[in-house]
Amino acid sequence: MRGSAVVLAVALALTGLIPGAPAAASTAELVQHLDQLVGSFPGGAGLWIADPNASKPLYSHDADEPIITASLYKLAVLAEAERRVDAGQLHYSDIITIENEDITEDGSFEVAGTELTLDQALEAMVTISDNGAALALWHVLGADNINATLRNVGINDFHVFVAYGEDDNIATPRAIGTLLTLLAKRQLISAAASDRMLARLERQQINDRLPAELPEGVVVAHKTGNLPGLTHDAGIIYTPSGPRVVVAMTWDAYEADAYAFIANVGSIVYSTILEPPANARYEVPRTTLSVDVGSSPRITIPITNAGSDAWNGSGVGSYRLIWEMRDSKNTLVATSPAPIALPGLGPGKSANVGVMIEVPQTPGDYKVTLGLADANGNGLAKLGATTASFQVRAHQPYIVNAATGVPSILHRGEASLLVTNYTALPTAGTTSHALTLTWRLIDTKTSRSVAQGTIPLGALEPGATGNFFAPLVAPAVLGSYRLAYEVREKNIAATETFTTNVTIVGPR
Repeated sequence: MRGSAVVLAVALALTGLIPGAPAAASTAELVQHLDQLVGSFPGGAGLWIADPNASKPLYSHDADEPIITASLYKLAVLAEAERRVDAGQLHYSDIITIENEDITEDGSFEVAGTELTLDQALEAMVTISDNGAALALWHVLGADNINATLRNVGINDFHVFVAYGEDDNIATPRAIGTLLTLLAKRQLISAAASDRMLARLERQQINDRLPAELPEGVVVAHKTGNLPGLTHDAGIIYTPSGPRVVVAMTWDAYEADAYAFIANVGSIVYSTILEPPANARYEVPRTTLSVDVGSSPRITIPITNAGSDAWNGSGVGSYRLIWEMRDSKNTLVATSPAPIALPGLGPGKSANVGVMIEVPQTPGDYKVTLGLADANGNGLAKLGATTASFQVRAHQPYIVNAATGVPSILHRGEASLLVTNYTALPTAGTTSHALTLTWRLIDTKTSRSVAQGTIPLGALEPGATGNFFAPLVAPAVLGSYRLAYEVREKNIAATETFTTNVTIVGPR
């Protein structure tokens, strides 16, 4: 067990610390920077650094070493208190009385007999590390209950003392990192309880370690700990690359050296933008795909391994393709039923992957977004992997094949003859359909519509083939434009949208 020895080392300057400059995007370089930092530290250090959304830590050093926690044990007290609040067994308005037995020689800021609400006691315990409030809560909650809650959430190497003064609060950096990972994922006790704990930890007032070298305004949810020969800080740093769980526990070092060491850990972690486990480039359709409502079209997407590591064909190191579909209001309407297995690919290598999407029954415009997932189906976008999107327009099944001849030269304010050759499709059924031609004139420089109109075509009879003749009166503009048009029945598209370039000149 680390942390029971008195600091014996002679004061040493931390001249080998790595400054928090942006690092290259690789986990290996993050490890190298932190290894150099640990190697130059004149004391013992247990580190656990992780992306809460990843399956393994980014860095660890002596992560399974049992260490006296100092005030980090208050994280466990906080979790048990919030569990009881969630269960309705305690309320923030309940009174906690600080007794004589709760007062310590150092770090107690209230006198015996002080009454605090549960909310006030938790705030004092976390944000200013008040020992009196913490021990009062420890007495109310019970050490056995606190330890049971830790075990119930899967944390076994975190022990809160059962008898004050007779044993120690002990935890490994990995165990505290596990607690913080659950918290970062809003899975500690409950999502609501996690949110309350995170908000309280973000109000921490002792910011001389992990946050000390970070830019102003960076959010850090953390808890510090100090005892003679022990200096700790553990929390969640919200970096530009996402949240990072950082546990730094030190022993047998001068306090000033430990503070500088932990501050540098925070700076390095914050400033390192890591490459995701895998990355890809996608060649997605550049124009909107027109599809029937309720259909399941299969789309071939060329995918390139854009990362620095090869993809395995199966098992660990293999990857999947996932997709989601959102409507024009950004509401999620469909997702991939199961991740699509990707082939083994070396860096820079490509493969064609078939993607079958499920089109909703409601006509409209939808956005399909593709992304990578690991072998367990966990999406990698939150780890920085790129995504790609394309548009889909869902429509009722078209009822006619139609080809309209549009003159390339139109005369302002004058009619030109449009000839539409058509064939009724089986989807037209056995009834007659009144068709129109809807058009839009689009400025090619701004992509904005400058004029639009609707032209009656005639009746489409079941099984019919023929020609519709209709006049198009050119709008009162001059120049080159793009004409977009489709055949419609009432307000429903009966064909896909076609485009052609036209030039409008003066009258004949």
